[in-house]
Amino acid sequence: MIKIKDVYNKIKNTEPVTLTIGNFDGIHLGHQALILKTTSYQDTKSALMTFDPHPVSFLTKKPHGQLMSVIDKLDCLNEFHLDYVWMVSFDDAFASLTIEKFIDYLKSLHIKRLVLGKDARFGQYGAGGIEDLKPHFEVVVVEEEIYDHMRISSSLVKTRLSQGDIQVAKTLLSRNYRIYGQVVHGNHLGRTLGYPTANIEYGDYHIPKLGVYAVGVLHQQKWYYGMANIGHNPTINYQEKPRLEVYIFDFDGDLYGKHLALEFYDYIRSEKKFDSKDHLIHQLKLDEQAIRKLLSQP
Repeated sequence: MIKIKDVYNKIKNTEPVTLTIGNFDGIHLGHQALILKTTSYQDTKSALMTFDPHPVSFLTKKPHGQLMSVIDKLDCLNEFHLDYVWMVSFDDAFASLTIEKFIDYLKSLHIKRLVLGKDARFGQYGAGGIEDLKPHFEVVVVEEEIYDHMRISSSLVKTRLSQGDIQVAKTLLSRNYRIYGQVVHGNHLGRTLGYPTANIEYGDYHIPKLGVYAVGVLHQQKWYYGMANIGHNPTINYQEKPRLEVYIFDFDGDLYGKHLALEFYDYIRSEKKFDSKDHLIHQLKLDEQAIRKLLSQP
């Protein structure tokens, strides 16, 4: 798979291509259906066009809370048999392309066939739709993937994560929800509780419901089990911005400055303010026991 990340008019192609276009945030089952259909055609090369930054972030100038970073997305796309991934820099020039200019751009890329969802939009203000494309390309519309009578979308995944429905989110994504982040210095409160935690800088990731989770932690190509807390630390040293902290089972080492991947396995309990430090420590011990049992750890 050849990956190209650049402004739109510097991405070139000379071979006939079947292309799917979208943000592909999370690469959930709906996205996977589009990609698999795209790669099923043998008469062309296959390509996926996506964008960085996310159009919503660019247009609103606000964080969007994404399910994936750019690196996550490219890593995940390696699992599919695409010939090309074109990551277009979403900027003013690209955002201002009219319907006609966008179609001309696709023609310059030698697009033979487009594989899209039925609600696909393109061009300035999202003015273009599938009917605008049909006179110029073969357009294949892929049916929506449905879960519990609802269309699978990035928004649905985020909603389920925000509700603590980790298993449902896993089903929609076909894998565990994962966050990559760098370990940064916190207030070292965990050490005083007997649970030294790694404080993860999570950037623009969408954060699941506040509370305690059973997680997997990837560090230097090795997986560990652990328990993570997402919250404001309401009992001691309240924080305005929710923190993501993880206590890694059976691990001893310096993680400051290192990058970790966290996979969310299950939601254990909601965030709670305790009457005392001792009550908090008691609950942490119960959480650890519950998570070790859940993950079949001694």
